[in-house]
Amino acid sequence: MRSRKRWCTNWMSKINFYLLEYAFAYILRHKNKNIFIATVFTLLVALLSSIFFITTTVSYEMQERIANEPDIVVKNYKAGVVSSVDSKLLDSLLEIDGISSGHIRVQGEYDFRAKSIKFYLLGVAPFEDQENPFISKVLQNNEINSSQMLVSKYVKEIMDNAYYNEYFNFVKPNGDLKKVMIKSTFDTGENLYLRRLILLDKDTLREIFGYAEDEGSDVALAVANPNELDFLTSKIRLMLPNAKVISKDDRLLTYEKLFNYDSGVFLSVFIVALFTFFIIIYDKANGLSSEEKREIGILKAIGWRVEDVLHAKFYEASLISFFSFFVGFSIAFIFVFIFKAPFLGEIFMHDTLLDIHTFNLNIHLELSYTLLIFLLSVPVYIAATLIPSWRVATLDADEVMR
Repeated sequence: MRSRKRWCTNWMSKINFYLLEYAFAYILRHKNKNIFIATVFTLLVALLSSIFFITTTVSYEMQERIANEPDIVVKNYKAGVVSSVDSKLLDSLLEIDGISSGHIRVQGEYDFRAKSIKFYLLGVAPFEDQENPFISKVLQNNEINSSQMLVSKYVKEIMDNAYYNEYFNFVKPNGDLKKVMIKSTFDTGENLYLRRLILLDKDTLREIFGYAEDEGSDVALAVANPNELDFLTSKIRLMLPNAKVISKDDRLLTYEKLFNYDSGVFLSVFIVALFTFFIIIYDKANGLSSEEKREIGILKAIGWRVEDVLHAKFYEASLISFFSFFVGFSIAFIFVFIFKAPFLGEIFMHDTLLDIHTFNLNIHLELSYTLLIFLLSVPVYIAATLIPSWRVATLDADEVMR
């Protein structure tokens, strides 16, 4: 504790508060130019920080979602169109060495055209394990039969607006109606991607989708050894050339391609931001104005050393750059994690795969990206201020003022 206090005391003693006061006064004297620089600096840091916050947070939440999904999902295709799967396919897949378990899932979207929304229907069965722990918890507290269903509070609000207070009529493929009672509702909480969820009995959902008794929408498989995931996925693809086989790794790769840093949108924004910033840096490093040169000459004439001039310029650049960086960083933090990134978040989403409104955007910061933005802005700006000042300060006072 004493060593830390001694270090702080030594550090404070090295700061020349007279030069710091001069640097602050210099900023105020040239406030129009410095306000412009600080504004551009702040906006660039805010933009870049917002992009990093969105991409890293969405990627982190997506990994958490995929962790609750099956290791391998097999969908059947006929003539290029998604078709149902049956129990025979499941039996053949369970015979593969390395597949520990599997089951047929009955799930899919239901288009409720009256409100222009698609419900997500999931069929459940008694004593059947669920990959998602949230769904397992909901089913532990509520049991449903073939004529009942559980809906999220968001779905219930939509149904109430359409005057379906106690039940809902699903339209089957043949045009007949299937009446299902609303037993209870559940709050999805932070699981925003489940807000359109409806839980029904598997046999009831088969009837709504027009499946036979032993059919379903896809097959979910669990792998005994995660290291064999890619090998087993490739093996099933060779075994079923007409099926679509998707592993956890495939889903992660698909989503990462949508908002990673190689995407054209991100690169465009990133390059434009850096280009704008370095134009300012180039203009500042290219030389000082005649007024700034004359001021340095006056300082040297009254006895200032080169070190004193550079210290003053260092304090000036540090005040502007650190202030702009922290303000920009704070704006980005509030914009992304409090206001949930309106408008900008939509850029990194995909209409058919991702919806920014289904992400919580909880605070998730990666120090490496914050450090990258800092190193690309603050030290560069300080160097661009010191270099031309050093060139002028090393000249004779009369030569500078001439």
